[in-house]
Amino acid sequence: LGLKARADLNGCRATVLLHDKVSGRFEVRAEGPKGPETVRCKPENLAVVVATQSANKARGDACFKQNQLDAAIEAYRTALANDREAKDDPEFAATLHSNIAAAYAKKGDHEAALKAAEAAIKLRPNWAKGHSRKGLSLLQMGRAAEAQASYIKAVQFEPTVDGYLAGLRQATEKLHERTTNATNRQTEAEKAKNEGNAALKAGNMPLAVAYYTMALAILGPTANGNQSLQQTLATYSSNRSAAFAKLQQWEWALADGEAAKKAAPNWFKAYLRIGSAYLGRNHAEHAYKTFLAASDLQGGYQDAMRDAAQALWSIPRLESPLARNRLARFSEDAQKAPNFARIFAISDVHIDHGDSVVKWAEGISATEFKNDILMVAGDLGDTFNAVQIGLKIFKRKFRRVFYVPGNHDMWIRPNTQDSTKLKFKDSICKLLAMLDMCEKIGAEMMPAEVMRGVFVVPLLSWWSSSVMGPGYRQDDNLVYDAFCKWPMGDQIAHKWFVQWNDVFVKRIQKLQKERNEKAQVVTFSHFLPHESLPAGGAPSLASYSIELQSQIESINTQCHIWGHTHCNASYCLNGVNYQQHSLMGAEYGHSPQARFLKVYDGKMVDQPRSHNVY
Repeated sequence: LGLKARADLNGCRATVLLHDKVSGRFEVRAEGPKGPETVRCKPENLAVVVATQSANKARGDACFKQNQLDAAIEAYRTALANDREAKDDPEFAATLHSNIAAAYAKKGDHEAALKAAEAAIKLRPNWAKGHSRKGLSLLQMGRAAEAQASYIKAVQFEPTVDGYLAGLRQATEKLHERTTNATNRQTEAEKAKNEGNAALKAGNMPLAVAYYTMALAILGPTANGNQSLQQTLATYSSNRSAAFAKLQQWEWALADGEAAKKAAPNWFKAYLRIGSAYLGRNHAEHAYKTFLAASDLQGGYQDAMRDAAQALWSIPRLESPLARNRLARFSEDAQKAPNFARIFAISDVHIDHGDSVVKWAEGISATEFKNDILMVAGDLGDTFNAVQIGLKIFKRKFRRVFYVPGNHDMWIRPNTQDSTKLKFKDSICKLLAMLDMCEKIGAEMMPAEVMRGVFVVPLLSWWSSSVMGPGYRQDDNLVYDAFCKWPMGDQIAHKWFVQWNDVFVKRIQKLQKERNEKAQVVTFSHFLPHESLPAGGAPSLASYSIELQSQIESINTQCHIWGHTHCNASYCLNGVNYQQHSLMGAEYGHSPQARFLKVYDGKMVDQPRSHNVY
């Protein structure tokens, strides 16, 4: 490695774990001075080291695989005696001694295996495998204390190798097998835990992992059925999870967090460990929900809500594996011809406002729109189930259905399944559930290039008082959308959605720049994106999200659909054609012959017009 920002790692060996093709960076596990740690670096920060090999070693490896152990030992010894590589490269020679130790151990000759392992350690003292070979032989020879010491060293050098941790557990269990008294075992386990705490405080995470592993091994056999000891086990697992987290070994941190939760299901700290591991792995959605679960447990509220806030604002970066998987749909139709499909729009369907609405939706032609695209600009239903019913109906009629939630969609009404069965803790949790549901049924809440050079861009939004101008102070007695529960507050929620949208806005801007062409773009939102659009009878304070305007204009949008006010209208502002086409009227009534709005048919429609649903 060669890193300007981490001079302490320069010259250290590193193993490549993965290559991020998007950023061009490598994620590597570096053998640093404080133990292994994961870092990201550019290709130019890495120098390739080719593993040394020789014909005799290759012959020994082949014999070992075929269980011809004496022949393998002879080949490795020949390599040590005669091969130039063994004389020039101490690490290669150490590998040969280690392989000899493995062959002897497999034969059951642990005294010879121990000598070979010690020879490997002499040549390469900081190599975990050498110490592990030594630990195995010592354990088999009944020298448990020495075996434990060897495995501690192996874990110090490589704390995330199952075999080394297992060996340390076995040596520790063997060492304490005659201690049958639970109190005595707990006393010894506490000593190991305290050593782990000291190592953690000193910043020696691999050593902390070793001691917590020993504590778990000592106490584990006597903890079954004892609630107090289970809580103690949970503490040990939690502490080890913290050590793994400091090493950025998130899978291990997660496993220990889960172990702590299993031992103490109602302990908030176990959930915090799990949430932190999820966040470390960029699973912001899982982390957020886990932290919220922790907030309900005794003593956990303050710490959990602090960590939940970090996860909350990580979600709209769209860097999680879940988000990246959904982003993959962005280009799935990008090579379709520009006349491949038509694009239609509708808003404020309110599918749960009477049987007549469902009847209207079910009556939509089953064939007319099979190759087409529908944009649904919010307020599809007051409950999760209603939104799902509406999207499923539309998805049966259209090839692709894009959707943004409105204020009604984000409500969590009391005495509905949203609060009694699904138990959404807040409107973000409901939004995340909607994303999962859309993925399951084939609907979409993220933008896409739906044909070559044609983009459909859902813009998530929430209202804000910024439409009232600088210096405006909202009356705290005014409450809108009281059924919504925004963890960041209803006056901040719009910023969360703006951040979400920015990911796509930048992507589309980049594509347009690379192609050096103006794309055909239709965007849609539930709330009004421009202060010149009329709110009608809706309260202005709870209708506008004017931060969307710059996002709309920055990607050369030709047409934008909005909803919310139930007032169908058309305006041309700054070169953008703004349209509303609501199913429901101001009094929540609708015509049985209500139509969709056609906005694209081979090209953007200059004056979007209604289209019969039958």
